[in-house]
Amino acid sequence: MSSRAWARVWMFAAAVLTLACSASKDSSGGGGTPDLDASSDGTTLDIGPGFDGDFNPDTVVDLPAKLHGKVFAPEGTIPISGALVYTTGTPPPEIPDHVFCDACVKLAAGTPFTTTAPDGSFTLPTTLGEQLLVVQKGAFRRVRKITATPGDTTVDKALTTMPRKIDKAAGDDIPKIAIMLGAWDPIELVLARMGLEAKITTGGLLPKARVLSKDATAFAIYGTQDLGETSPYPAPIKLITDPTEISKYHIVFIPCSGSSSDGGGGGSGPQCNGVYAYGSATTTTLDGFVKAGGKLYVSDWSYEYVRQVFPGYVSWQGEDTAIGSACQNGGGDQPAKVDDKGLADWLAAQGKSLSTVKDAWTFLTGVHAHADVDPSGKPISETPQVWVEANGKPATTTFEHSCGRVLFTTYHTQPTNETSSPLEPQALALLYLVLEVDVCVGPSVIK
Repeated sequence: MSSRAWARVWMFAAAVLTLACSASKDSSGGGGTPDLDASSDGTTLDIGPGFDGDFNPDTVVDLPAKLHGKVFAPEGTIPISGALVYTTGTPPPEIPDHVFCDACVKLAAGTPFTTTAPDGSFTLPTTLGEQLLVVQKGAFRRVRKITATPGDTTVDKALTTMPRKIDKAAGDDIPKIAIMLGAWDPIELVLARMGLEAKITTGGLLPKARVLSKDATAFAIYGTQDLGETSPYPAPIKLITDPTEISKYHIVFIPCSGSSSDGGGGGSGPQCNGVYAYGSATTTTLDGFVKAGGKLYVSDWSYEYVRQVFPGYVSWQGEDTAIGSACQNGGGDQPAKVDDKGLADWLAAQGKSLSTVKDAWTFLTGVHAHADVDPSGKPISETPQVWVEANGKPATTTFEHSCGRVLFTTYHTQPTNETSSPLEPQALALLYLVLEVDVCVGPSVIK
């Protein structure tokens, strides 16, 4: 058994893509679900489809009511940074229940709005009386009635905690998420511990925490983990080879999978197998999903889903023409540096830092400018954004591809096997990106 297999023995028997990619270089804001991006002169706000107009900040400065609160992840304690909070008299446009091009547009003129600080806090001046309070980050959105009274009001936490599942009648939306179950990186556990509705199973024949397909009611898991387990979804290969199947979702995760093929990682040629589903159907399906607006998350040994489908953006240590050639041994701690200020500030607001990452079995050598097209079809040069470095090289990077995004990370979400202990900093960092990259793409639409 290879050193990698021994290092992962506690995750043995997990069966055989998220978000994403980099936030827009010109826009960090909302999509078909509002998320914020103010123009350089502070007069426009980009949030989501169906919104249009110019914003004059002077119109809200002296409003008679002031709402104070904090926005949290669905589990109720993790703060959400950069969430859009606004009040309106009419419901926001409905979020499509399938992949769509979430291009940045405008919030209506005069709409009272703000965005949350790194600790999730906000202060929102608004008008008096009954109205709708909208709290949103990407496709996570909660809409509730609120009655604003003169002076300062603390908003009930229940109104500003992101929902655990889709309930449109109640005003709750979350992204439609699918996971192609991996062997080594249990992103499903992180989503469950983030608060999305799912049951975590422990004990039994497998001494590890896991989420079974039937028990994930807020997201879809393609694949099985327990002996005799049945899944309500088709075989995992259908998700990545059938355009109709993948188009049901906004975010697809392909976490680290594969196994050692040379007994110790020292031989020539591919150092792991089972890391890529061959065939033009895979390329066509994943490329089409991202172009249409989908967010694709890929980690570690599953890197071929980026290298083969989206060549030219990222380069890997050891890669050659062979599938699996960039799979490496390692997995130990690496010194890390957070390149993105928003991520660093958000971690600091929770008393955390990301100085070390672990469980990486691939290594990047660089990111590169690549010819692409923007959501309108205009030719552009797209350079991936680096969020986190390890050993002085990119470790987590994202890029836009037409109307969607791709995220690749060398290290795993690495949740602890204990279901009650805090998420580790690198799991928090990737949770931040799951929220951050699910926002609108492209430049402001000025009308």
